[in-house]
Amino acid sequence: MTYRLFDEFAHRYDLHTPPDHYKDDQAFVIRRSLARGLPTRLLDVGCGTGVLLERALSAGIDALGIDASAGMVNAAAAKVDAGRVRQLKMQELNERGAYDTITALSWTLNYCRSEEELRDVLGRCRAALRPGGELIAQVAHAPNSSGQLGVDRESGTPSGDADIWLFYRYSRCQDTETALQADYVYASVLHDELVFETHRLANCDANRVRDLALSVGYDTVELFDSFRGEPFGSSISPFLIAGC
Repeated sequence: MTYRLFDEFAHRYDLHTPPDHYKDDQAFVIRRSLARGLPTRLLDVGCGTGVLLERALSAGIDALGIDASAGMVNAAAAKVDAGRVRQLKMQELNERGAYDTITALSWTLNYCRSEEELRDVLGRCRAALRPGGELIAQVAHAPNSSGQLGVDRESGTPSGDADIWLFYRYSRCQDTETALQADYVYASVLHDELVFETHRLANCDANRVRDLALSVGYDTVELFDSFRGEPFGSSISPFLIAGC
């Protein structure tokens, strides 16, 4: 399925979700990647507009990215060497022992439509890691969702006036306890743009994702509430660290 915010409006993504929004999460990934020393090679699955790739490269990491969306790949290629990013679905990843770190931030894994598909993707990532490597992912956890409406308001004008709006709500789906409905509204008066979009996110149980990771051969799997490394408990978006 193609999402307009990830494709047709990918060139606006850094306006409503500026790079600094995820700087702490990305710094966490970079620190863990560098902990094994240089050289080290990282694959960003669902690399989006390439913000993490750009920061990882600046830190000396050999960073590459894949994304299912042509719009996101084009946006990322404008930040880094075009040869470092390619359009590829995570379900098609087919490398062996190629990376020291694979990361999938911002609920990328939750776009797997079924548990079987997620298990397959986790196994593909495991096969693509070198011995001692890590999968670092952020996964959605539906039981911790409040369903509260949120809004990001960003400057979109030369004068600094707030013109870019992103409204969002993450609600538990009534038909299953392990799915989230993510509703988004992007608006900009300056650009005369308005987008309404709903994403359905599956496998939104971090504990179950941990069990699936163990079942496909990861040696250790840990869950943390955030980049600070506190034990998993209240977060809707915990980190999952799977080592091999």
